Amino acid sequence: MPRFRPLLILALSLAGLSSAWSGEEIRVPFNFQWGESAQRLEDSLTKVQARVVERKTVQNRKVLVVEGIPQKLLQRVLFYFDSDSLSEIELHYGDPSWDSLQYAQFFDQTRRNIDNRYGMGRVIVRQKTREGEILQTLIGYQWVQATTSLQLFLYTAEKGAESIRVLSLHYKGV
Repeated sequence: MPRFRPLLILALSLAGLSSAWSGEEIRVPFNFQWGESAQRLEDSLTKVQARVVERKTVQNRKVLVVEGIPQKLLQRVLFYFDSDSLSEIELHYGDPSWDSLQYAQFFDQTRRNIDNRYGMGRVIVRQKTREGEILQTLIGYQWVQATTSLQLFLYTAEKGAESIRVLSLHYKGV
């Protein structure tokens, strides 16, 4: 037992360090700040020639759906406002030509990249359900820090050869 004591102390020390280390600070995308107004955000988006393609209300929150933000594989961004105060940003990534395997690989690589930046995420959902002929899969991870949480999801719905696939990142003010 005495010869294992140094290994046990080293293992406990490393475990304490890894749980205390959370990596970089999770920042609000596009250099925005939580609490910004919808008008200020729209003014900023105009400068990069992005366009609001839809305005809607979801669960009593104003949502701006934006396309044209110049970032590789970024299809659209949803900006959520509580009382005209930015509270969440949802980014949708992908490529219409990708199959399920390419989406899964992109999801895994994205998760590893986020783990490397912010520390290990935790699984918050992993489920497969069938509604009639539609097979739905949802996988999600979460990283939480003092002012921002980040969630990564992969959603697929498949019916025969038809499919819908969405990889999304959800930044939320805490």
